[in-house]
Amino acid sequence: MELRNDTKILDLTKQYPFLVEALANYNTAYEKLRNPVLRNTLGRVATLSQAASMGQVAPVDLLVFIAGEIMRQTGEAVTVVPPQVAAPASKGLSDAERRTKLKEMIRALHDGESVESLKARFAETVGDISAAEIATLEQSLVAEGLPETEIKRLCSLHVELFKDGLDCNDRPSMPAGHPVHTYMAENNQAVEFADEILSQLDRMGHPVSKTVWAFSDQYLRQTFDDLTNIRIHYSRKEYQLFPLLEENGIEAPPKVMWAVHDDIRALLKKTAGEWDRENPQQTLDNLREACLAIKDMVYKEEHVLFPMALESLSEEQWSRARHGEDEIGYAWVTPGIEWIPGARNDAPKNTAAPQDTVRLDTGRLQPHVLNLMLKHLPIDMTFVDADDKVAYYSDSSHRIFPRSAGIIGRDVRNCHPSKSVHMVEEIVAKFKNGERDSAEFWLQMHGQFIHIRYFAVRDEAGTYLGCLEVSQELSALRALQGERRLLEWS
Repeated sequence: MELRNDTKILDLTKQYPFLVEALANYNTAYEKLRNPVLRNTLGRVATLSQAASMGQVAPVDLLVFIAGEIMRQTGEAVTVVPPQVAAPASKGLSDAERRTKLKEMIRALHDGESVESLKARFAETVGDISAAEIATLEQSLVAEGLPETEIKRLCSLHVELFKDGLDCNDRPSMPAGHPVHTYMAENNQAVEFADEILSQLDRMGHPVSKTVWAFSDQYLRQTFDDLTNIRIHYSRKEYQLFPLLEENGIEAPPKVMWAVHDDIRALLKKTAGEWDRENPQQTLDNLREACLAIKDMVYKEEHVLFPMALESLSEEQWSRARHGEDEIGYAWVTPGIEWIPGARNDAPKNTAAPQDTVRLDTGRLQPHVLNLMLKHLPIDMTFVDADDKVAYYSDSSHRIFPRSAGIIGRDVRNCHPSKSVHMVEEIVAKFKNGERDSAEFWLQMHGQFIHIRYFAVRDEAGTYLGCLEVSQELSALRALQGERRLLEWS
């Protein structure tokens, strides 16, 4: 047996299962290895060098401990390859030196240096990188003053710069039913639709003739319409996965990714709106741009976001993610049942005793009756408390905008894409200082006319208690004409 800095954790614990407990007892940082899900995901890509860094121990000390444990338990001879020989990819850099050089490259990229020259520098000085490191880099750069909009503008170049390092890592592999497995199954379907569209476009030639377009138009439109279901995938990430990452202090990468989601949604809307049967070239250009953007997002998810999430989130957090997914829905797939989440932590519903009522100004209601009344209102409601945290949303079946339990307790600024956060902050600020009591917007989206209002909620003394958001789809009401004075069931 030969132990090296680049030996993978999963390979080692599969061959010597007793090392799981031995390592957990050796260093509290390794107690995570007792979790088989984490061991089979993070362990696939994590090396002993990375484990040493995680446990804040010298790599050689970790290698010697493992070698001694194997020999003690099995009597097998073990050869320890010194770290400076075992891990050429680390280039002999300390963790601090490594972070400094990675930051220098990112800043050089933002200053206009070419990706190709930086990729050569990366290969020479650092050599490899993990998803968590990219996330940490982006987080620290934001903390140092680099605007999130600038990171979003160049995030694809970040991935391109480090692509060779990321390609060395395996894609996450989780059992059916786990949120990551569901996300990746959706990604497989999205890539299949995108590749089919791109293949069709390549076969049509450039410029495309109206005759060729006439034969392909209907098929391409159907495939494109199927592809647009990716929006459900993005909504689930935004309202289920991103809040959990924020709980663990990972805020910058989700905000950047949400902004890219918005760009893709805008591309899908533009493609559908500019679909032209007479002048197809613009339609084809839009289709190609949208498909490539979706495939690029798939790469970022599977090589950055999901490995980072698997390293960061606990089993309890993944259970919460799974319990909330059904409320938003899925794109093309149904989750499997190999992975079963733990019990939901929500309080039991509909268990209030008759005498357990809520006193209101004009009556009393049992809590579960009040809850059902709010759910039956033909509007969406969300309440943000005086500390700017989401405290409540009406969990109705007719919601216009997706919500899930993961949003409760979340800072309202993190519940909106970066491009609209400034409006949220302005509304809350004017409500708090008493300058305004309400604000309203209306927009047209997916054939619906949506009216959105915000109300400052204050007590009798004028103390600000929070903000109530009320949204309503008004297409049917705006279309009403004449009168209806008799009962008609319709």
